[in-house]
Amino acid sequence: SRTNGNPPPPPQTQRECADTARMGKSHALELPITFWRKYGVVLLWAAVGLDLIISKLGFPIIGQCVSIVCVVLYLFENISLRKAVCSFWFGMMDLYFREISIGGQHKILQINDGRAVIFACAPHVNQFVDPIVVMKVVAEKTRRHVSWMTAAKSFTRQGIGGIAKALKAIPVVRPEDNETKGRGFLISDDKNVTGSGGTQFLADFKKGSLVVVKHPIYGKLTGKVTEVVSDTQMVLAGPFQGAPTTAKPADGEEKSFNRAMSVRTTVVMVCVFFLPFAYALPPFLPDHWWPLVYMISFQMACGFTNLLYLIYRSEDSELDVIKVTARSSLTAIGSMVRGNATKDTPSAGRKGMPRVNSRCNFDHSVNQPAKTEEAPSLKVARDVDQPSAYTFLPYVDQSEMFNNVYDALGRGGTIGIFPEGGTHDGTKLLPLKWGISTMILGAIGKYRGLKISVVPVGLNYFSPHKFRSTVSVDFGDPIEVDQSIVDLWLNGGKEEKQEANCAVMELVIAGMSAVTLQAKDVETLELYRTVRRLYLPLGTRLSVADNVALTQSVAAGFRDVTNSHKCDSRLQDFHARCSEYSQMLSQYNLHDYQVQRFKDKAFSETARNQLLLRSLMRLVSVLSFSIILVPWYLSVAPATMLLAVMSDWQARKVNKMSVKGTWKILGGTVVLPIMHCWCTACFWATFGEFGGLVWFFIAPMGGMLAIFAAEEAALLIKSLKGLLFIVRNTDAGQKLSNIREELKSEVRELIPALQALEMDHGLRVRLEKRQSWLDSNTPGE
Repeated sequence: SRTNGNPPPPPQTQRECADTARMGKSHALELPITFWRKYGVVLLWAAVGLDLIISKLGFPIIGQCVSIVCVVLYLFENISLRKAVCSFWFGMMDLYFREISIGGQHKILQINDGRAVIFACAPHVNQFVDPIVVMKVVAEKTRRHVSWMTAAKSFTRQGIGGIAKALKAIPVVRPEDNETKGRGFLISDDKNVTGSGGTQFLADFKKGSLVVVKHPIYGKLTGKVTEVVSDTQMVLAGPFQGAPTTAKPADGEEKSFNRAMSVRTTVVMVCVFFLPFAYALPPFLPDHWWPLVYMISFQMACGFTNLLYLIYRSEDSELDVIKVTARSSLTAIGSMVRGNATKDTPSAGRKGMPRVNSRCNFDHSVNQPAKTEEAPSLKVARDVDQPSAYTFLPYVDQSEMFNNVYDALGRGGTIGIFPEGGTHDGTKLLPLKWGISTMILGAIGKYRGLKISVVPVGLNYFSPHKFRSTVSVDFGDPIEVDQSIVDLWLNGGKEEKQEANCAVMELVIAGMSAVTLQAKDVETLELYRTVRRLYLPLGTRLSVADNVALTQSVAAGFRDVTNSHKCDSRLQDFHARCSEYSQMLSQYNLHDYQVQRFKDKAFSETARNQLLLRSLMRLVSVLSFSIILVPWYLSVAPATMLLAVMSDWQARKVNKMSVKGTWKILGGTVVLPIMHCWCTACFWATFGEFGGLVWFFIAPMGGMLAIFAAEEAALLIKSLKGLLFIVRNTDAGQKLSNIREELKSEVRELIPALQALEMDHGLRVRLEKRQSWLDSNTPGE
């Protein structure tokens, strides 16, 4: 067309011409390609058939190569990288969690009409695990893929960045990720900042940048730059803002990761245990079994090290004597490795920190203190009157990120976001960021008539950082923004835009509050859960989602009682008695569900003999499980030890428990395959090719069965502890049962609002029927 003087075709026509030219050159491949794409399953059939035929002709290697090519072609056309990555990580979530329960799933069925959806999730307590859990549930229930708002810093991390790209995450540049140390020093007088010692304000700052000064008394002071006058002068939007720093928690209130073993201490501990086993085992095994001998010695050394480490960090009061020995040993070894003996007392942990006997074991912290003093939330103006070092957060233009979000929503896509803006370990939500309201209003403003639903999602964990724990994903009612709010945001000035943002944020906050379980502190959260257990009729079993919903209802009922100001004295007395009851459970190392079974127990000699027989039977069952589980425990002992120490050190590095689960899963995907290949090599060297192949293919399946067996063994051990307790402590068991019955009757009197709580109708009917049956059959029990 160019040689004839005609104008070039438009871009679409050019692409069509190119496609026609390619098809003309490769017309012979058109039929096989079409057949491949429409009937890809035939490739799998061809893979098996060609492999067998070519192998029978005497060319097995060629047959296997042809088979592999056919399988690769099938996977290339039918399985995308995103689906493969999702499938892998969804499987990891099913392995890590014992149960992923779903609440309010009927509320997300209506979003399957092509509309754009934003999933607003909270609380964010498990770093990279949270988005995968929500993504898995949404994919299974709605067939939608969630693109997550992810920190741009994560995209630069090796491994994690590749996963984020494969999952089509949207990068978000956070100012705190680019925090830079400033040159020189500064002082401030109201809004005016003066630099000295080589400051270069013109090069480092521009309007919108944030200045951070760490003051020894007032803590972290921040100020927003509005004008840069020179390299030594600039003006802030207002005086530096800050609040007094609070004293660090008492020694006993330190989190468990502050007692993490160092790498050197871990290595020394493993060597200390390895040498005796490596010396004692060879006489009992054939000489040519030496690879197996050293493998078992190393596994047993890692197993004992891990056991000692778990006891060292345990909160079990029955192990106090063992814990003293464990801490003394680890402290001595750590001091020997560092080359400077410490003078810690036998009861001291790392850095001489004594432990407390706390049984806090709920949502957002495993070993978090039961009660800490909250920092003041009100910030006041402060002046920096002494030359101080500083850091600065550069102004970040987020227009590109918002445009990416608008376009994704405009195509009817699905976005996932954590409005809190970061992970935390608290029992309350962090203040929500305004970015979500800008996304909603901006997308509707750019694409007029676009329908967007915001679905609140509550992530309620039970021991989130423990392997085989449980999580409940609770969906709230979809939120839709009224067009009048959008018009106000589009056509109004600065104040009108702020008003529209506030209106949207109020809707989001209300939705998030309805699906999350919040308490002012861990002690209050424990109270809510105790009341929930007291409210449940004896013998009632609920799903994780129903447990969360009922605990939320209890929290709402307690707030109603507290706000009424009519039962303050009774409420305080009830709270104190619940705390006393919890302390007694801690003292006897029991759980509430075990105390439920103490009621109306006949503690006669015959009953005691029956309980002893039942305890003996369960003890035999536990020993049987142990015989089966020991080989599998040893095979994973090195990985278990390594993941425990690594996750604790990563948590200590950022001072958050929220990264432990992530590092356990990420580390496990690397460490476990390496350990498996190493064990396979040892079996191969000891028993030959057949033994190595048998272990390579059988061990993973045996490991899965061992996980389920271990869970059953753990349940038996828990029930065994309760049985032995009531056999040995008849009076204490009866006392606990009486206290529980008194508290249970008081709960129903204290919180009459519980009878009118918003809960699932089926659940309400089931609880009422169960309680009615118990009331009518009490005399005959």
